[in-house]
Amino acid sequence: MLPIPKRIVDLSHTIIPGEEEYRLEIDTRPTSGWPQFARYQRPNDEWYIISEITLNTHVGTHIELPYHHVKDGHDAATYPLDNLAGEACVVDISDWGHNERIDLEGLKRKCAGLLQPGDIAYFYTGFDRYYRTEKQHNRPWFATECIHWLANDVRIKAMGVDTSGIEIRNPDGSPSIGQPNHEALLGKGIALVEYMANLGEFLNQRFYTYILPVKVRGAESFPVRVIGVQ
Repeated sequence: MLPIPKRIVDLSHTIIPGEEEYRLEIDTRPTSGWPQFARYQRPNDEWYIISEITLNTHVGTHIELPYHHVKDGHDAATYPLDNLAGEACVVDISDWGHNERIDLEGLKRKCAGLLQPGDIAYFYTGFDRYYRTEKQHNRPWFATECIHWLANDVRIKAMGVDTSGIEIRNPDGSPSIGQPNHEALLGKGIALVEYMANLGEFLNQRFYTYILPVKVRGAESFPVRVIGVQ
């Protein structure tokens, strides 16, 4: 018999139509309100609904796949499942504040004794508390050499952050030109999850994680429900 997990933690934000930065709309109707479903009758007006959802692929907690920056890279339908499930750890990078540069030596110190080759690596800032606020883009940023180290030397399977991204910032906090960090990570076939939540539940711990986007051909990104199991 397989061991029973002691706990399962949701590492994703709830996304709410009309309240997100990016488009998310849900059109919910009784089946009779949809031409293609009108033939399915509801006896005595029983509750029987069907919805259509229109969304931006980067809304909420979402995974960015190689196809986002690599023309022939894997998309949501072809990305290897082996890279979306497995052992994980949460590295504490909360010592770096908004718009501060995460340097390689500092990152190595934080990862020492915790991060292992083949891990799914999550990075905790605690800034998930700002999600859906005017501060939701507050975050530190990774020096590109950090991304090269994680991808080429540690050989992580996937990366996740509880902020809006990993990319380099200008001194005033505005985005820099280009996305070298994304290109370094996705170019190695390593997916990135942004806007994670509740990473503090596994701070400096090892556990199992599962990241499963809907299998949509041609999608460079998609909202995900990420869980941690321990």
